[in-house]
Amino acid sequence: MKKICFLLMVLMCFGMSSAQQRKTQTRRKPATTQTQAKRKNTTAKKKKTTTKKTTVKKSEKEQLQDRRKKISQNIAAQKKRQAELERNVKKRMQDVLVLNNEISEKRRTIDSINSDISNLSTHINLLDSQLVILHHELVDRQERYAKSMRYMYRNRKVQNKMMFVFSARNVNQMYRRMRFMKEYATYQKAQGEAVKQKKTQIENKQEELRNSKSEKTTLLNRGEREKQTLEKQKTEQKKMVASLQKEQKTVASIIAKQQKEEAELEARIERLIQEEIAREKARIEAQKRRQEELARKKKAEEEARKRRIAEAKAREAKAREEARIARNEAEKKAAHERAKRAEEERKTVEKEIVEARKTTPEPKMMVADADAKLSGSFASNKGKLPMPITGPYQVVRGFGSNVVDGMSHVHLSSKGLHLKGQPGASARCVFDGEVTKVYATGKGYIVMVRHGKYISVYSGMASVSVAAGQKVKTNQALGKLGSTNMMQFQLRNWTELLNPMLWLRR
Repeated sequence: MKKICFLLMVLMCFGMSSAQQRKTQTRRKPATTQTQAKRKNTTAKKKKTTTKKTTVKKSEKEQLQDRRKKISQNIAAQKKRQAELERNVKKRMQDVLVLNNEISEKRRTIDSINSDISNLSTHINLLDSQLVILHHELVDRQERYAKSMRYMYRNRKVQNKMMFVFSARNVNQMYRRMRFMKEYATYQKAQGEAVKQKKTQIENKQEELRNSKSEKTTLLNRGEREKQTLEKQKTEQKKMVASLQKEQKTVASIIAKQQKEEAELEARIERLIQEEIAREKARIEAQKRRQEELARKKKAEEEARKRRIAEAKAREAKAREEARIARNEAEKKAAHERAKRAEEERKTVEKEIVEARKTTPEPKMMVADADAKLSGSFASNKGKLPMPITGPYQVVRGFGSNVVDGMSHVHLSSKGLHLKGQPGASARCVFDGEVTKVYATGKGYIVMVRHGKYISVYSGMASVSVAAGQKVKTNQALGKLGSTNMMQFQLRNWTELLNPMLWLRR
C-alpha cells in the first residue's frame, strides 16, 4: 500500500513537472516569437538604413555630376558670351574707326568746298570790277560813236563832201582830205565794231558771273549737306564711343591682341622686304659683273679685229712696196700677185669683222636701268593708281596714327591702309610689276609685288591666284579676301613707308 501511494506521488510529481514544463514552454514560446520579430524588425531596419544610405550616396554623386556639368555649361556659356562680346566690341570698334575716317574725309571735303567757295568769291569780285570797267569803256565808246555819227549826219550831203575835197589848195591837200574821209569812215566803222565787242564782252562776263554765282550756290548747298551729314556722323560716333566706354577692359584686350598680331605681321613684312632688297642688290651686282665681263670681252674682240686688219694692211703695203722696187718684170709680177692676194685677204678680214659685229649682240639693258624706267613710270602715276580692292569698300584705318574723339585710350597706328570690302571681294594689283613673294601666315597670305624700286604689299587674303616670279598687270586679281573681308595695303620706296592715300585714285 505504501508502495502504491509512493508510486502515485511520484507519478503526480512527474505530471506536475511535465505540466510546469509545458506551461513554461508555453510562456517561453511567445517570448521567443517576439524576440524573433524584434530581430526581424531590427534586420529590416538595418536593411532599410543601408538602402537609404546607398540611395543617399547615389544621390550625392549625381548631384556632384550635375553640379560639374552645370559648371562646365556655365563656363562654356560664359566663353561663348565673352567671344560674342569681343566680336560685338570688335565690330563696334571697326564701325567707330570707319566712321572716324569718314568724318575726317567729310572735314577734308568741307575744307575743299570752303576753299572753292572762297576762290569763287574772289573770282566773282574780280568779275564785278571787270564789269564796271567794261561798262565805263562801253559808255565812252558809245559817246565817241554818237559824236562821230552826229558829225556824219551834219555832213551827210554829197555836195558837202565834194566841197570839202575840191576846196583844197593843191592836189596834195586834196589827196590828204580824201584819205582823211576814207580813214574817218573806217574809224566810224571800227567804233561801231568796238561798241559791239564791248557789249559782247559785257554779256560774256555777265554770263560768267551768273555761272560763278550758280556754282557758288551749288557749293554752298553741298557744303551745308556735308555739314549736316558730318553732324549726324559725329552724333552717331558719340553714341558708339559711349557704348564702347562701358567695355573698356574688353576694348583694351582687343587692342592689345590686335597690336600683337600686327606687330608679328609687320615683322614678317619687314623681313620679307629686307630679303627682297638683299636679293635685288645681289642681282644688280651680278648683272653689273656680267655687263663688265661682256664689255671686256667685246673690247678684246674689237682689238683682235683691229690687229687682223692692221696685219692685212701691212702685208698689202709690203707687197706693193716690193712691186714698186722690183728689178725685173718677173719679180714685179710676183710682187703684184702678192699685193693682190694681200688686198683680197684684207677685204675678206674686213668683211668678216663687219659680219661679226652684226651678229654679236649688244649688251642688254642693265637691271638698274630697267628698274629706273619702271620706277619713273610708277612715280608719274602718283594719285592715279587704282584702289587695291575690288568693289565697294570702307577705310577702317588710314596711314599713320588713328585716334578716336572721346576714346583717348584707343590709339592705333598703321603702316598702311586697312580696307574692308564686300563679301567675295579680291585684292588687286595697283600697277604693272613682278610678284616677288607669296607668304602664308596663320591669318592668311601676304603677296609682294615689285614695281622697280617701289614695292606694294597686300596682306589678309584667304587664297591667292598668283605665284612668285609671275608678271602681273594693273588691276589683275591677286587673291580672295577672307570671311572678315579685311585686307591691309602697304606701299614702299625700298624701305621708306609711303602714305597710300596720296598715291591712290579715289
